[in-house]
Amino acid sequence: MMMKKPWLIALFVLAPVLVLASPSESCAQQPKMDIKLFFGGSVTTFVSMLETGRVRDTFAGWQVGFGPRIRRRKAFVEVLFSFNRWAFAFQDLLEDGTPFTAVGQVNSFELPLTMGYIPYKNSIFKLFLYASFVNHFNTKIIATLTAPGQEVTAKLRPKDLELAIYQAIGRVGVNFDIAMFNFDFNYSISLNSATKTSYRTSYHQLQLNIGYLF
Repeated sequence: MMMKKPWLIALFVLAPVLVLASPSESCAQQPKMDIKLFFGGSVTTFVSMLETGRVRDTFAGWQVGFGPRIRRRKAFVEVLFSFNRWAFAFQDLLEDGTPFTAVGQVNSFELPLTMGYIPYKNSIFKLFLYASFVNHFNTKIIATLTAPGQEVTAKLRPKDLELAIYQAIGRVGVNFDIAMFNFDFNYSISLNSATKTSYRTSYHQLQLNIGYLF
């Protein structure tokens, strides 16, 4: 199921331009830019809507990334590129009916377009509330397949496991600066199915990140 609301992308592209291009009353209100380098952990839950009911699978992962954050008055925009990896494990049947177990990891990258509000700030502490439209791309899967009497390690493409290559994701979060350090907590939900199966699979993720500001 593909996302059919391209105006969401246009909103996240045009809104930052309007914020930063509005007239400034003083030099103190000129935009200020920080470069953020961050890493963190995540917990991702896939919820498959099967005819027999909902099936949940939860996986742990990590992410690392960087990008600019531009602040002006009480608004800010951010474009952070990140590399993401999460582990998975599942059981299934081969075409001949032989059961097998798959254990591996999925590599992906994300490009979130973020807009937010700064409700409080001083010289040491700053609080940020934000929403993001996230472009998420699954790129490669490294899996070990174990069946009775055999074990094979393979590099797979997302479609080999019926994963969606592209996911449109909505994200909300809160983060704060303490001096040159940034601490971020966010929640993400998929806007399209996370799989290419006939049933819908929802994607939910919690992230906790620690960043350094340059």
